Amino acid sequence: MKTKLALSVAVLLSASTLALAAPPDQPGHQSPAPGTANDTVSAVKDTVGHAVGTVSASMTSSLKGFVEAAAQSDMYEVEAGKIAAQRSKDSAVKEFAQKMITAHTGTSDELKATLVRINAAVAPPATLDSRHQGMIDELRGAKAQDFDGRYLAQQVDAHNEALILMRGYAKDGDMKDVKTFANKTQVAVQQHLDMAQKLKDKHTS
Repeated sequence: MKTKLALSVAVLLSASTLALAAPPDQPGHQSPAPGTANDTVSAVKDTVGHAVGTVSASMTSSLKGFVEAAAQSDMYEVEAGKIAAQRSKDSAVKEFAQKMITAHTGTSDELKATLVRINAAVAPPATLDSRHQGMIDELRGAKAQDFDGRYLAQQVDAHNEALILMRGYAKDGDMKDVKTFANKTQVAVQQHLDMAQKLKDKHTS
């Protein structure tokens, strides 16, 4: 009996690990192969995506809107970090990417725990929206020589957007416990933004 129970637990843990390791792509999504993206086109797409994201991030008063936006941000950051940790040839970029994986996995878990604690009738999305999926595809498809520049440009934009989101909900949000989370998280987001900007400046100088 104990052997069967141990085996069942092991299977469940293995399945859970696989689920966590799986990319948060949209169902049936096919990503571009490395080296197939044009960096100039990618830069335009990222600029347009950031403009849309900035407008969306201003909608920071409702719990549902905040949870969806924060979850998208975390999923994007973790997946982008995994790609950068694998594809970048720059040790500083790889180190930053690993920090993003750890930090955004942590904030994602903390937000989920907060929602459970307050019995919120809101669940974070499990897959990327079209905008963030497109950003991930630009990273996956980037040519090797373009990768670091594309990743760092996205990181500056994404953390600017996340900062607007966290500051906005901390000020105008409709749920006290989640406002506290947003207020605390904005400090880390500002630190990440500063790090990303420094790396980007160094890369382009």
